[in-house]
Amino acid sequence: MKSRNLTTSIRLSLAAFALAVLGGCSGGQSGAGPAPSSAVSGPVVVTVNGEAVPQRLLDAFAIARGMDLSNPQQRERALKQLTDFVLLEQMTKKEGYTADPDFASLVELGRLQAISSAATRHMQKTITIDDAAVRAEYDKQTAKGSGQAYDFSQMIYADEAAAKKAAAAINAKPFDQTLDSYRKDARSARNYNKARSTQMPPPMLAALTELKPGETSKAPLQLPQGWAILHLTSVSEIPQPPFEQVQEGIKRTLAKRAGEERIAKLRDGATIVLADPAPAPAPAATRPAGAMPKSMLPPQPAPTTPAPAPAQSKD
Repeated sequence: MKSRNLTTSIRLSLAAFALAVLGGCSGGQSGAGPAPSSAVSGPVVVTVNGEAVPQRLLDAFAIARGMDLSNPQQRERALKQLTDFVLLEQMTKKEGYTADPDFASLVELGRLQAISSAATRHMQKTITIDDAAVRAEYDKQTAKGSGQAYDFSQMIYADEAAAKKAAAAINAKPFDQTLDSYRKDARSARNYNKARSTQMPPPMLAALTELKPGETSKAPLQLPQGWAILHLTSVSEIPQPPFEQVQEGIKRTLAKRAGEERIAKLRDGATIVLADPAPAPAPAATRPAGAMPKSMLPPQPAPTTPAPAPAQSKD
């Protein structure tokens, strides 16, 4: 029975104490019901066994669960789930769940995770990112993503001689007329659309930049996969999104980056000392393979002192 109760405790712990992690209820607010037990303030939306739950906590619950409180059905569902949290939290106090160290460890882990998540969101929300930094990041990203996009065909041959023969034949006639004839002998043949210059190996990019649209490479290009023949179809500039379209996303990225940097500074300035590991238990005594444990051996008689030999008389 104790084992089953402990399993139930573990399953309920994080859900039951999510209320305490998020804030529970707080005193000093308007509305009916006794003073709440945590730091969340504001009008009370419901009371559970006399414990007040503020509207602000319901709002936080709805945001975390992606619920719309203006929808009557979703509001009813959110209230039910939140009051279940309160009931479970009250039950754990009444039945003394927190005295179980495993239960208490799970609750503490959930509390730390919730505080970490809430603190990260709050920190990113309060970080100020100026327009100049956003513009500079936009320019950096567009410069990295700028370049040209290539539409081209590639055939790769296992050896240079076969590749040279195919290149000479393909260059002698229009590409489309000879492609199928030599495709079957190639190790691989495929078409690429809008391949970015920043994603190509330098030798391939150099070979393509020497071609004009409609031209085929006259000499095979050696690549790790084999000897390649390239045929360029078209070249276009890679379009970049307008600044107005991406500036909010860049702000969020910079805020997240600033938050990560702040956490790194906290770690660098903290005193973190690892405790000495607990001593390993002494290894159990071993016995020879096939030997019976002492507990299974028959009792041995106590050793006895041999009786002295009888004295011999002399005639």
